[in-house]
Amino acid sequence: MKNLVDSMIHKAKVTYNQANAKMKERFYSITGTSAASVKEIADFIKNHPDSKVTKKDFLGLQFTFYEMKLDGIHYYLEMKHSSILQVDVRARNVQLVAYRSYRDKYSLLTPIKFPELEK
Repeated sequence: MKNLVDSMIHKAKVTYNQANAKMKERFYSITGTSAASVKEIADFIKNHPDSKVTKKDFLGLQFTFYEMKLDGIHYYLEMKHSSILQVDVRARNVQLVAYRSYRDKYSLLTPIKFPELEK
């Protein structure tokens, strides 16, 4: 029984590491670095042909929502006209990037280094 649990834990760790490596590889190929700015990530999501786009009007303001799942990585972008409101990148329920315009943790042009997933 213990071997079965150990095997399952090992497989989960390998899967996390593979997802993290694919995400980094994808961003590296786009930006040429192992980091990308919020704006670069948003442009990637917005311009990718696999992104699903939803537009909604709330109180006369138009919001655009982009969602995409690529290589096991979930991307989400929320915009009001041309302003980036929210960017999320998740791999297997691990939040890799979380940007909210109202928090100012990152500026749009500050490179975000992608975290290593725990082994």
